[in-house]
Amino acid sequence: MDGSQSSRVSVHRHDDALGTWSVASCTPCPALAAHVSTLWFGAGQVRYQRDRILPSSNCFLLINLGPRQYLIEPGPPERRIAFDDIWYCGPQQSPIDTEAPHGSVLLGVAFRASGVRPWLHADASECAERVLPLSALLGDSVQGLRQRLLETSDAGTRFDLVEAWLLSRLDERYRPSTWVCNALQRIAASAGQVAIASLVAEAGVSRKHFAERFAVEVGIGAKSMARILRFQRALELLPRHQRVPWAELAAHCGYYDQSHLIRDFRVFSGYSPEDFLQRDMPDSNSLVVR
Repeated sequence: MDGSQSSRVSVHRHDDALGTWSVASCTPCPALAAHVSTLWFGAGQVRYQRDRILPSSNCFLLINLGPRQYLIEPGPPERRIAFDDIWYCGPQQSPIDTEAPHGSVLLGVAFRASGVRPWLHADASECAERVLPLSALLGDSVQGLRQRLLETSDAGTRFDLVEAWLLSRLDERYRPSTWVCNALQRIAASAGQVAIASLVAEAGVSRKHFAERFAVEVGIGAKSMARILRFQRALELLPRHQRVPWAELAAHCGYYDQSHLIRDFRVFSGYSPEDFLQRDMPDSNSLVVR
């Protein structure tokens, strides 16, 4: 990678009972910063069977450059769906289980909540709660991007290729509304505790128009986004190796009471808070299921 890019890239290496892997994370170039929060390239092998990816404020472009991986579709009956090319993951309000039995070589792009439409050229709501091949949305020509990535082994060059491809697709006609961006900033700054009514008032539109436009540009509603960010804040503050003051944590994160915190843990992770604590976390947004 060139000198200007090296200042944007950091590398993390992991080696313990969970597995061995390395991840290069890249801050997006200025022209993409409004749409993309980060790019990453990871390779390695885990020593467990299944990951559970937790809901977040991001959507993802996932490009498999190595062995076949699997998306687990809940049942009954449960299904393993092969993932071996390029997939897009829209906004999610449920966890996603994956398996990589033969190791992983993956390049990913994490899009900001309002960053999808300018390059996808479709309403974000069309892909909400969905994980699907990118070719189903943009056609088979996207495989050319993956082939170019396979032809180089340098992470920096790969980041350059993906950024150039995304930049070539940006369309001003799909630029996010200023008031939607402002609402998202307010939700994030408050860690999901801002009143939705105040966001509607600040936007200066009707509640119906606010809800409809927010869903078009983000994929989920403002209330759902706030719930996800409250849950993410609770994860940040969760002490994993000592007694947890659940009622205090719930109050600090803006939950009405402890039962609402427990409900959101079950919805977003599939586990009660106590069961959640028994699970290893390979990173800040995933759990070891088994």
